[in-house]
Amino acid sequence: MLSAKQNSVATTQVQELVGRLSSEDLPVLAKTAAEIAKQAIRGERASAQDISDIVLHDPFFTLNVLRAISMRKRSRLSSEITTIEHAVMMYGAKPFFERFANPTIIEDQFKGNPQALLQLRRCLSRAHHAACQARDWAIYRNDMESEEVYIAAAINDFAEQYLCLVAPDLAAKLTDEIRRDPGATAAQQRALIGFDLHELCDAILHAVKLPDLMCYLTNPENAQAGRVGNVQLAAAIARHAEFGWYGAALEQDMTAVAALLRLSADEAISRVHRTAALAARAWHWYGAPPAARWLALLPEQPSPAPKAASAALQFGSTQELMRWAMQALQTEAGLLRVVFALRTPDGQALRAKLALGAAVGTPLAQFDIDLSARNLFSQLLQKPQGVWLNQQNKDHLQAFISADLLRVIGRGEFFAHAVFLGAKPFGLFYADCRDGPGAAGGADGQLTEAQYQKFKEIVAQVSRTLLQLSTKAS
Repeated sequence: MLSAKQNSVATTQVQELVGRLSSEDLPVLAKTAAEIAKQAIRGERASAQDISDIVLHDPFFTLNVLRAISMRKRSRLSSEITTIEHAVMMYGAKPFFERFANPTIIEDQFKGNPQALLQLRRCLSRAHHAACQARDWAIYRNDMESEEVYIAAAINDFAEQYLCLVAPDLAAKLTDEIRRDPGATAAQQRALIGFDLHELCDAILHAVKLPDLMCYLTNPENAQAGRVGNVQLAAAIARHAEFGWYGAALEQDMTAVAALLRLSADEAISRVHRTAALAARAWHWYGAPPAARWLALLPEQPSPAPKAASAALQFGSTQELMRWAMQALQTEAGLLRVVFALRTPDGQALRAKLALGAAVGTPLAQFDIDLSARNLFSQLLQKPQGVWLNQQNKDHLQAFISADLLRVIGRGEFFAHAVFLGAKPFGLFYADCRDGPGAAGGADGQLTEAQYQKFKEIVAQVSRTLLQLSTKAS
């Protein structure tokens, strides 16, 4: 139980954060602003549905529209507007574009702080996944207003989204374990940041005068109601699947989905996986790796009990080791695009074995580097070593970055590190923080010293464990 003093402090913190919500609109993603600008060119020819489809990708834009429409005068007998499409129709296309022209861009607020931006992007990507699941189930259950459920799922974790925007240091204190099950860890949230997320979310939604329905649908205390249960379950699946599709919590979620939709377990799992894959098609909107990237991975197999000073026994195989490394480089080092490339037996090329965050069909996802030519990667494979290409050394290293290499990795900062098996080159890890379908242009995605140290630490663990697994096998 919290003391009266602790409750008072928590309430004050929440009030201070909510007080930062000005009458101005919240910033929106660059992708959202660009897509709306394209529709604005069409003027009145732009349909309400086309506009709505864009807005719904962005929880901040969604909140801006709902808040703005709720502040407009309406008759005493008129009903609340609870969907974006209805709001656009009430405005009219041209007045809508005029009202929401020239928004503040989220990415501009995080220049020089790529870690905080990635933290927010991950949060928004998770919200999109949850919303897609909730809408799919609503349609299956013949819900006449599936967009209401979509919106509720997208803003269900708005407290965390808002913290990532206005107080990223505070948001960073929330561990991944707590993020996965915020409803069951309110006490842990209070211990870490002084208040719980539901308390903040509820205060925000009431402060911006969202429709009562949205406050109802996002309140976990109402989870026994079918639509609210849909929203809460979709949010839980998105959280639990963010770093993998296997685990006790996710198994319980799948059982609950089967009960909600009255499907068999296999049918429910198949439906959830299919929707996750569809949601992942919008990954470039958020610039964060989607949960669907883990669908191809098999569940971890139990490993023998570890013995002292034997890191190899933590992994039953090279596949398990590499699975861990790829996941750790994204979740622990905060890197977006990660590739592990194997050196071919003849030593003439590096070819992608595993790739996360690189769009399918792009050169980086295929990653085929000729080692017979003198380039940065062929030089790295001369010994166990790594490089961080950045603004300070790019001119010095330019001679080692050929046009062919640039075609594969694009421009901008990146990490690369050779992996050796004993005295022989085995492969190479490449990672960066760039987004976009190909991420081939621009110098975005700045990296940090902390990321580089974590990158090197993970690669070193891979090298050590590879050798131990090899020794054990022989």
